[in-house]
Order: sequence, then C-alpha cells, then structure tokens
Amino acid sequence: MKPKIAVLVLGHGSREENSNLEFVSLVKAYSLTRPDLKIFHAYVELAKPDLETALREISEEYSNIIIFPLFLYTSGHIKNDIPIVLDRIKSEFPDHSFKITNSLGIHSKMVSLLRKRAEEFLPLNKEQSSKTGVIIVNRGSSDPDANGDFYKTVRLFQEGNHFSFVLPSFIGITSPLLPETLEMASKLRPEKLLVVPYFLFGGKLIQKISSLVQNFSEKFPWIKTELTSYLGPDPELFSVMNERIQDCISGKFSLPCDTCEYRAQLPGLSKKVGGLKALLWSIRHLETHNQAAPHLFPHRNLQKHIFVCENIDCASKGSSALVARMRSILKLQGRHLDFKISRSSCMGRCGEGPVVVVYPDGVWYQKVSVEDADDLVSEHLLQDRLVSRLVDNIMQ
Repeated sequence: MKPKIAVLVLGHGSREENSNLEFVSLVKAYSLTRPDLKIFHAYVELAKPDLETALREISEEYSNIIIFPLFLYTSGHIKNDIPIVLDRIKSEFPDHSFKITNSLGIHSKMVSLLRKRAEEFLPLNKEQSSKTGVIIVNRGSSDPDANGDFYKTVRLFQEGNHFSFVLPSFIGITSPLLPETLEMASKLRPEKLLVVPYFLFGGKLIQKISSLVQNFSEKFPWIKTELTSYLGPDPELFSVMNERIQDCISGKFSLPCDTCEYRAQLPGLSKKVGGLKALLWSIRHLETHNQAAPHLFPHRNLQKHIFVCENIDCASKGSSALVARMRSILKLQGRHLDFKISRSSCMGRCGEGPVVVVYPDGVWYQKVSVEDADDLVSEHLLQDRLVSRLVDNIMQ
C-alpha cells in the first residue's frame, strides 16, 4: 500500500558536492527506518532539486505533505523562504494539506549527540576532563533567535560535564568568531583543548575550522588541541527527526520545557528529574534571589594589572626601560587609566627575565625586551591576544 504521507526533507544546499551527497545519504538512511512514510529531499539554495520544483512534483502524486527543514535551528530560511514558496504551491493545489515541522532545535538528544562526539576524543577520567577546555563551533546566523538557541545548547552540554571551560563560537556571520575564541582559550591555560563542530555535514566551513585549529596548535604547541567529528547521521538524530515529524502529524509542537532538567534526563543532570524535586529547586531558587543584593563599586575598574620584575637580574636587562616604554605607549593611546603597570620584586624566574605578568589573565612572559613593548600593548593589552613567542614555559 502506498504511504499516505509524503515527507520532504529540506537541506540548505552547498556548492560542495560532497556535502550535498552527505545530505542525500543521511536522508536515505533515515528513510530506511520509516517505511511508513514516502520521503523525498530538496534544497533551499545552491543545489537541485530546489524546494519549489520538488514540492510541485510531489503534489502531483500526494495530497498530504510534510516539509521537514533539516536545520539545527529555526532561522530566516524557515521563517521566510519556505512560507513564500509554500504560498505559491498552495494556490496551485488548494485541496492539499501542507505542514511544516519544527527544526531540530534545542533537544536533550541533540545535547546527547554533541556529548557523544566530544567523548570520542576525551578521557573518561574526571580529573583529566577538568583540565580540558571545549569550544563548540556553529555556522552562525543573522537571526538572533537561532544564535540564542545555539548558546542554550552549549550551556546544556556544559551543565552535565566537568570541563575547565566550555565556550560557544561561530565560524561566520556573527561573533564571537572562532579565532577570537581560540585566543581567549589560550589564556585559560587548558592542558587539552577540544574543538567540536556543531554541524550536520562537512564542507568548506569544516575545512576552514580545521585550518584554524591547525594554526592554533602550531602557535600554542603546549596545548594539546584536537578537532572532533561533526554530528553526521546517528540514531539520536533520527529519533529527534521522528519526534518532530510526529509532532507535526498530531498537531502538537514541543514546548520549551522539553529540555527542562526537571523533565528530560540531560546527560549528567538526571538527579534533578521529577515534580517534587522541581518544586524544591524552585523554592530554593526564590529564596536565593531574595537574599541577593547588588554590590556597588565606587572606583573605576582596571582592565588589566601588569607586573614587571625589577629585581637586579631583570633590571640589568632593561626592565625599567620596558616599564617606561609600555606606560608611554598607553598614554599616547589614551588608555593609561585602563591599565596599571607596577614594578615588582623577584618573581622567582631569575635568569629568564625581564619577566612580565598580566592579571587577571595570569599570563607570564619571559625574556621581554624594550622592543617587545609595542606588541605587548597592542596585542595583549588592547586586543586580548597573547604574544605567543614570549609566553613563559610555566604556562605549559
């Protein structure tokens, strides 16, 4: 018997043929798990068949059609492009039923899949994990809702783990961009850094991420940096696809609480699940807020405090001239009130000076000369980028 419902799985489309082939392969793999549905595929742009052509052809044979945008989040393509095309198709097939599902969105199983990809490259030892930093990279969108949903996904991933830090980042369109996030990670001094692409498929953006990670690894060799696999086809992904399609068929759409830690067992947070526990957490949360009070600071906060060793060994190698030069550059830039440069007694690195320490970053530099003052100010102080050639080996 011919299936009564046709599902059109919609991809973005890519100029990279391999990426399009990955999409087709995933759709075929998913269709094998759903013989009850007739599943087709199409693209929003950059590849064929396009959405309008595919919809028109499917409508010649099926009258009950579901459009499933296989996107991580609901962005402009789903909000604008699909309804515009659908409006034209509906006028040609007024008696047909057309429904659009939610995107994959924020879901506990997507968080679980993200964790699975990370754990393929991570030690299971809790102590080692605590010395590991993670950067999760998304494509980036001009739609703030989509970017916000990505941040929530990253936060849900972080909640159930014990990493030194977990940072969200983007490869394009919006900030923080991956190069900026990598620079930030370098100052947090992890023993290991894991970069996880939150992408469904490969392509030029994955290649760009790989190149940036390689460059970072060469610049900071003391940080063991690895790039994980992207999401790709997986039973967890297929399960979310099933749920989105079923929600559409039944007319029920997922509420935001489908990732609530009190209802869904997110990795690492299962102890909080349950109605009574949710009530207790709510009461405690309210009590905590009632006790909180803002703290006012009467003074202007410094952005950074820099210490330069003036012990006899460092002084003989020009540390006084280095202090004077850095202060002069900051004054010329009009930034001397944002940074304080202090002379320090011995820092215990005799023979490796002049030594410079930047706080609150906790970054130590060694063998710093007067000629390095310009780079320290322009790169580290003003742009928050490490001057890697001067980094002391105590950061390794």
